[in-house]
Amino acid sequence: MISRENLAFVAATAAAVILLFTIGSARRELLIEDGIVEGLGAAGFAVASLLALSTALLMRAFLTPIERSLLVGTGALSLVLFLSEISFGARIFDIQMPQMQGGGEFDGGHDIVIILFRRIRDAGQAGMLVAAAGLGLFMAAAAAVLYVFRQRALAIARHVLSSSFEFRLAVAIGMLAGAVTLDLLPSRRAGILEEVLEFCSSGVLILAVTALLRQKGALRAFGSPSR
Repeated sequence: MISRENLAFVAATAAAVILLFTIGSARRELLIEDGIVEGLGAAGFAVASLLALSTALLMRAFLTPIERSLLVGTGALSLVLFLSEISFGARIFDIQMPQMQGGGEFDGGHDIVIILFRRIRDAGQAGMLVAAAGLGLFMAAAAAVLYVFRQRALAIARHVLSSSFEFRLAVAIGMLAGAVTLDLLPSRRAGILEEVLEFCSSGVLILAVTALLRQKGALRAFGSPSR
């Protein structure tokens, strides 16, 4: 079901993550706050945002409505990630960001998840039960929706697995979700892997947009814009 190109892309991405994790474990100074890896990741997200938004604007005649929406969403997400990586300019402009209960400053989008997790933890067993019940209800509702629209869901899954653009977006989102989860774990290795996933996801977002540009560039060469 998955295309050979996408399979090779997953293998290459996994190899890059493993390599960078190994290097980061040996050279921790590369992954410090505002270090070279975080700086490159921030630059990557900025490039991904500009690339996605400019593509949505300049190539709109060759894009489907779904592709335009995905590009705009990718541009907006990448912009938020860029601002999160530079702490919304707090250290650049010497701005004091709001303090979070339990420690740390609210200077990134992932801090929303941290605040939610801390509130659930501080609520004790009752909070855990409410969170578990809410998660269970959400998963049950999602499963019911997928069952009702299973044919459409399967068609979407087949399209994503065979498309370079959508597949790479899915990989990037999965890596970012993993990074947010790892941020909740008080572990040095988890912190290293989190930084590596964030850095690699910025490159994957750029490669997603360039894959679409490559496809649409071929279509434009033959003068057949998408309908």
